[in-house]
Amino acid sequence: VNGCPSHLLEPSRLQLIPYSEDFSQSSWIKGRSSVLSDLIISPDGTQNADKLTENTDTGTHELVNVQTVVSGSNYSLSVFIKSGMRSKASLVLAGNAFSSGGNGQALYDLSNGTIISTSGGVTSSIEDYGNGWYRCSINKVSVNTSGVVALGLVDDNNNISYTGNGTSNAYFWGAQVEQGSYPTSYIPNYGTS
Repeated sequence: VNGCPSHLLEPSRLQLIPYSEDFSQSSWIKGRSSVLSDLIISPDGTQNADKLTENTDTGTHELVNVQTVVSGSNYSLSVFIKSGMRSKASLVLAGNAFSSGGNGQALYDLSNGTIISTSGGVTSSIEDYGNGWYRCSINKVSVNTSGVVALGLVDDNNNISYTGNGTSNAYFWGAQVEQGSYPTSYIPNYGTS
């Protein structure tokens, strides 16, 4: 009810990304891309969001984080994304842990806040956080213990693998991996899980 206090009731979750806001860390593998740190204001009101810029190679232009998970469990990957020169982005759950039915993947249109497509048996969502920021999420059940998560750029033709131009980019902040069938409120992390 408008004007009345309320409670946010959520389950306890563990944030599995050790550097959730600093994509320049070595735990984030830069695939055909580079990161510039703390360039714009993030959803928390601080100038701490990073810019991911594609290089000129052919392939995926992404940030990859290796994860050890529990086989047979739901996992959710979420991240806040804002368009730059690229207005489309992708989230991927891959590796042996998420190989059943193909890599789990979702593509997002950041210009109008919609999901372009999903594949690999995932569920996905996108939520408007204002000022051009969207929290995008993807979920899939693991079938093994070794997996990777990826946050990537998508070209104008909805390809995640393409020849980059060396300048196109988007902004990322607040990545989270958690065991569960949906993302909970963002849990910042600065070096430990």
